[in-house]
Amino acid sequence: MAHGVKKLHKSDIFGQTYGLHSRNCLKNTFPLCYNHTVRGQTYGLRSRNCLKNTFPLCYNHTVRGQIMLKNSKERSGFALVWFLFSIAYTVVLLGTGYNFLAPLAAAIAAVTALIVFIRALFNKKFEPLYVVSYAYMILELFVYFLFWGADEFGKIVWYNLILSALPLFSGLMLYALDKKLPDGTLKRFATAALSLAMTATSLCYVFYMSLRIRPTVESLQAGHDAYLKELSKTQADADAPNVLIILMDDMAYSDISAYSYLGKANATIQTPNIDSLAEGGKYAAESGIFMENFYASAPVCTPSRFSLLTGRYATRGYIDNVIFPTPCDSDPYSITHFINPYQFLNNVDGILGDEITIAEALKAVGYDTSCIGKWNLGDYGEYLPTNQGFDYFYGSYYVNDMTPYNWVREVGGKAEEVRTHAENLDQSESTRLFTDELKSTLEKSIDSGNKFFSFYATPWPHYPIFSDNNGNGKGDTTDDSYVDCIEEFDKSLGEIFDMLEDKGVFDDTMIIFTSDNGPGREGVTGSLRGRKNTTFDGGMKVPMIVSYPTGVRNGTIKNSTGGYKIESSAMLTDLFPTILSYAGVDVLPSDRIIDGVNLKSLWSGEIAPDSRVHDALFYMKKGTVQAVQMPVEVGGVTYDFKYYQKVRTENSAFIDQQYKNYLFNLDKDPAEGYNISMTYPDVADTLLEALKDFRKSLKENRRGIK
Repeated sequence: MAHGVKKLHKSDIFGQTYGLHSRNCLKNTFPLCYNHTVRGQTYGLRSRNCLKNTFPLCYNHTVRGQIMLKNSKERSGFALVWFLFSIAYTVVLLGTGYNFLAPLAAAIAAVTALIVFIRALFNKKFEPLYVVSYAYMILELFVYFLFWGADEFGKIVWYNLILSALPLFSGLMLYALDKKLPDGTLKRFATAALSLAMTATSLCYVFYMSLRIRPTVESLQAGHDAYLKELSKTQADADAPNVLIILMDDMAYSDISAYSYLGKANATIQTPNIDSLAEGGKYAAESGIFMENFYASAPVCTPSRFSLLTGRYATRGYIDNVIFPTPCDSDPYSITHFINPYQFLNNVDGILGDEITIAEALKAVGYDTSCIGKWNLGDYGEYLPTNQGFDYFYGSYYVNDMTPYNWVREVGGKAEEVRTHAENLDQSESTRLFTDELKSTLEKSIDSGNKFFSFYATPWPHYPIFSDNNGNGKGDTTDDSYVDCIEEFDKSLGEIFDMLEDKGVFDDTMIIFTSDNGPGREGVTGSLRGRKNTTFDGGMKVPMIVSYPTGVRNGTIKNSTGGYKIESSAMLTDLFPTILSYAGVDVLPSDRIIDGVNLKSLWSGEIAPDSRVHDALFYMKKGTVQAVQMPVEVGGVTYDFKYYQKVRTENSAFIDQQYKNYLFNLDKDPAEGYNISMTYPDVADTLLEALKDFRKSLKENRRGIK
């Protein structure tokens, strides 16, 4: 070793933060940070200048020798805990789908501000935890926008903006105070006052969210009671049919082999029993019908179920999105509303008691009524199925990816828990258990000589998917489970149809097979654009097959199978007036708007199968009217056009989000592949005016009171 050169020691590198070797290490490893963080002045001039020039608003809150806390160990520990908490919280958000980020961030802001208040009042120092507040508010908005979508973001943007603007405004004020006021009592008290105001405002926000101050919802109870009382004075027609509605969950029409002729269907799946409803043969001499252009009333389950049962757009019942479980029975101020702002904003936990359902109307004229499967329209009080016209309910109030996923048996508004997660419910048994329960329930009505209305709302093929994998389907791998699930269900329907045939009532039973929306994680949409959670046809067009040998027959014969095809456009809202009409109930409630139309003349063949029975169909997502479909004459020919205003493209990636206006000619372009809004501006303007008029009517009279 050369004379005069000191031997390097480990401490020279790792123990001399401000020495030569440390500077060289950082200079070589992190050259971009060198001039801002080293040269012996971690908290010195260059660091201050760096922060001051880069983040001027944070400068006075983060520097002057106190990045977080005085003690470096405490500082590092706090930063680590906060980082881990933020990561864990984001994972929970994405995993559960719940948005409790906003109220929690408000609570954090309140605590942070309170700390600032205390420190400013007693220690004469500004609290750098404001920086954490800023960062967390920004994270909250970013995550919300990225993963929930700008259409939802826009709906409840006001309280998120307030949430984020409040600490930002406070930071600006603190920065101004620090620049203009000398250190002393005035600065301390000004800082304390501002922090206290932020604390109070943030806590008020939290209490508002959690206590859920409800605006008044106009009541339709008087009309509800009067209508059912009037119906109870009559009985259903002697030749009125039994009614069985089979509602699938997240099933595309292309997953039914009867629709395969439309192209790009899932050829792997075979559904002979479902097909037979339209094609006849095994169970009936006459063919049934299937509709090519039938739509759900929403791209998610709860609003669609509401519309099916009431004949009204779901927003009229203050239901714009999926209803989630309430942790506490009969608790209108439960934590559900704290974590689910849609439920909070819509002010309901399910279908309101003053709505009139198909079950209530048919029960009033003498039908036995039952609901088997998935309800998803509320789990306590007035929202229970047996308080909505059903004599009997067996199943779950929610789908199997929600917790708690408990099965109940319910009679007269009282629920008995029969299966719970705690008992390790075997989901592969679900189809079997539901099938047996439905058969037993229908047999009791048939044997007693009563007509029945049954709403069989299966949870399949909603994710997660289960099947028994004992040969009912194509295979027993995960990739084949979707096929297994549907084919197993189709087989179970064959058992139900056999029972109806054996009891001699199949020909006297109207069987309606449909779905609540387009496919979710699995399934195919054929050639259609979009899928579940979009108002494009891939998310809204669903199967509609009807079997009632003595009452439905229409259209032209489909290729080689023999089913009768109807091209007219219709929607789930139409089932309410149609079913009541077949039951001999031709008078609809007079106190409210019924958005559905009676399809009996279409199904029975009194009018042509391509007759346009709707002046317009409106498509809503989470309370926003996004699109309208209506016939418009162009060049002497009337076409069905569909217009979308400012809807997000299918690619939901943050950097690719686009909001466009679309116009499609559904007769010529059912796949919605060619935007012709610029080609036919007059047509686009016509549909846009219809869209605006409907939005205005909802704003002025949301409940549809006549």
